Amino acid sequence: MKKHTVSAVAGFLAAAIALCALCAGEVLLARFMRREPLPTSASETEVESRYCVVIDAGHGGIDSGAVGASGVLEKDINLAVARKLEALCAAAGIDCVMTRSEDRLVVDDSVRERRKMHDLKNRIAIAKAEESPIFVSIHMNNFPEKRYSGLQVWYSKNDERSRSLAALIQTYARTFLDPSNSREIKRAGSSIFVLDRLDVPAVLVECGFLSNPDECERLASDSYQTELALVIFSGILEFLADA
Repeated sequence: MKKHTVSAVAGFLAAAIALCALCAGEVLLARFMRREPLPTSASETEVESRYCVVIDAGHGGIDSGAVGASGVLEKDINLAVARKLEALCAAAGIDCVMTRSEDRLVVDDSVRERRKMHDLKNRIAIAKAEESPIFVSIHMNNFPEKRYSGLQVWYSKNDERSRSLAALIQTYARTFLDPSNSREIKRAGSSIFVLDRLDVPAVLVECGFLSNPDECERLASDSYQTELALVIFSGILEFLADA
């Protein structure tokens, strides 16, 4: 794997500027800079990119995932956020790979049976093929009651570094997206297949509830998807600074 050194703050700013430019002139960078600065540890540390960030946009193709209050599909928002996160990592010089970059399952068309299981196994295989992967899966939440909202991160029990990564992303989300979000990170069980079967730093980010009409509207917006990508990226960047 190629190696290079990236200043944490410089990488963050360069990536944020690049992504904002890609998003038709959004001024999200200014919004972020008006808030709390990056932690000192991240700003003073040189990050050697030994890791490859595997960005996993959940669902795809015939598997739409959750359907939002407005009819928006989870698979589409997952991919939109994942693409923005990919752009941030690439702009900062961090190696990254997408498990899917289009609207399809990660499975060959010739597979006719148990396609979803093959899809999940293939996502895991993509991560395991990298020398030092960090697995970040992007999803949206859903619940029968409309009142629930807020981003929440699940982490794999198989690598203790997963908890640290989850905590960083959750903290950035609380700081920059919603200070009232009291949700805590959660240890994933066997029901989250990809986290249960990966022995590397691995998290799953439930970006919000599509079942909540107000949050669904935000999640479907390009500007909020950019903010989500920025907070996830910030957590990854600090994780790399401390690695």
